[in-house]
Amino acid sequence: MRRSSVDVLVDSQALELRTDLIWSNMYLHGEKNPPALFARWARMLSPEGFVMFTCLGPGTLQGLGAVYSRYGWPAPTIEFVDMHDLGDMLVRAGFADPVMDQETLKVQWDTPQALCADLRLLGGNVSPVRFRGLRTPRWVASLHRALELLRDGEGKLTLEFEVIYGHAFKAQLTKPVDGETRVPLEDMRRLMPSARAAS
Repeated sequence: MRRSSVDVLVDSQALELRTDLIWSNMYLHGEKNPPALFARWARMLSPEGFVMFTCLGPGTLQGLGAVYSRYGWPAPTIEFVDMHDLGDMLVRAGFADPVMDQETLKVQWDTPQALCADLRLLGGNVSPVRFRGLRTPRWVASLHRALELLRDGEGKLTLEFEVIYGHAFKAQLTKPVDGETRVPLEDMRRLMPSARAAS
């Protein structure tokens, strides 16, 4: 059985490439410095290159945040960036005509254990105000009881995820304006008052 190879590039190597398309799926919301990432994308793209991405927005897991706040626990998620702010960052990084859209997806679970298992699959909480250290089985049991607040009219534990969609073109480089203007001497003489009076 033939195995396909995967090339792993560090930033310095990636910046030597030129590509027509960058596609980023569910990565951007975990990036600590989105403007710097957009700038790297702009440098990697060829003229008229195109970037497309999806990420989570600030409407994600708000219900879970409300449960944590009610019990005085620190935030359960990182801070997600609004799609309008992402669009502004794209323009500042050298992209043109950014198009941003979003939708809200509702996800339901039968039990708190199933909900927590799925959230663990989505990745860890890297919020700087998260709990430090491991939590005890007693605390996990209290979390499961607290999550019962998320049950809706159908008896399901329900959370919402805001998914942001964005794309933009790399802006065309405009030809720099020549800082020097040349006017022939004969043209200047014709503009002189004495020349106009003589004619």
